[in-house]
Amino acid sequence: MKKANFIFSAFADEITPDFDGQLAALKELGIPLLELRGVDGKSFVQLTDEEVDAVKAKLDAAGIGLSALGSPIGKMDADGDFDAHLALLDRIMDIGDKLGCKRIRMFSFYPGTLDKDAFEKRVFEWMEILVSKAEVRGFTLCHENEKDIYGDSPVHEEALMAHFGGRLKAVLDPGNFAFCKMDPAPAYPLLKEYIEYFHIKDADEEGIIVPPGKGVALLEETIRKIATDRAGRDVILTMEPHLMMFTGLSSLSKLDDIRHKYTFASPFEAFRVAYDAVRGMVERACAAE
Repeated sequence: MKKANFIFSAFADEITPDFDGQLAALKELGIPLLELRGVDGKSFVQLTDEEVDAVKAKLDAAGIGLSALGSPIGKMDADGDFDAHLALLDRIMDIGDKLGCKRIRMFSFYPGTLDKDAFEKRVFEWMEILVSKAEVRGFTLCHENEKDIYGDSPVHEEALMAHFGGRLKAVLDPGNFAFCKMDPAPAYPLLKEYIEYFHIKDADEEGIIVPPGKGVALLEETIRKIATDRAGRDVILTMEPHLMMFTGLSSLSKLDDIRHKYTFASPFEAFRVAYDAVRGMVERACAAE
């Protein structure tokens, strides 16, 4: 039986902040794609044009492609400075054009001081502006479920996807639902027609980060379903295991949220363990009748 063609990508800044080291690690692991986020200890959105050109040259020399730009768009309070955020999206799209990458990971805002109804209204208004702005330049915005944003639950993320009717795509991270102590089981069936690609991490029933397959994110079950549902199609799995603290993590999550059950000799070893676990899941899913 024909199955999906799984392609691995990675947030290699979890291995090292050094961009050259990131590319070397991906080559050693045999991972062909990178989701760009941290470059030499800073967010890629802070890079100058000259630095972006250097990143492009290094990617080309290493033979590593970009699966997406791991942007911070939508990771702000819904009562914050949206004009500055629009300017940031413009800059990210400029970077994407330089790097030849038209897929942008984003989020759906924190409530700030807004009450529930006002927050929801603001989210849909601002998301429409962002999606429309991206469409003009041929970019696809891909929403990741994340703790404390509007789309932190399967139901809220499905509401966003249905509202935009395919104009907004989903990045499904089952591990983030587990991390939030939410049942990830409804997520894939609700969102599967909208999913652009997947992020891979896992957490146990207490929300403690664990290697893929050691938690309750239902990763193997989901990969098995994807293998059949997307038979003959390319499917990107981006490794984001969060198994150790890394440079830039404090800008992505409250550090007191992140707890680990396992220890590793190095970030590279942690990443290798995670990658090997998921590669095994993929091999079993593709071998199943």
